[in-house]
Amino acid sequence: MTALAPAVSEAVEAVRAQFTDHPVEATPDGAGGAFVIIEDLPIGSSYTASTSWLGFHISTAYPDADIYPHYTGVVARADGQPHGPAIQSVTWRDRSALQISRRSNRRDPAVDTAALKAERIRRWLADQ
Repeated sequence: MTALAPAVSEAVEAVRAQFTDHPVEATPDGAGGAFVIIEDLPIGSSYTASTSWLGFHISTAYPDADIYPHYTGVVARADGQPHGPAIQSVTWRDRSALQISRRSNRRDPAVDTAALKAERIRRWLADQ
């Protein structure tokens, strides 16, 4: 199996530093990238479960590639309304999941890190 590319390894460590109170699992993808899962992440009271996991893939092209899409556990909106068009049900890494499609169209690789994107996705979920 291929080791993580240096930039991917740094990104994984930055995710761990960003989410110090949460278990972070990083699994090599075999091509220098990593599948990352942050466990027990607070996603807000807008959902029937206020915590879930958040997963994503950091490809070997990082930092030149966006971290997209993100995945979370299957949660329902507390108000009973359906999820919006940016969220759909899928299976990811053998887990039932919701895929969150929030592309960063004007991303700057020097600023828009994997850790920052994960936090922005968490906040976006909490604000729904």
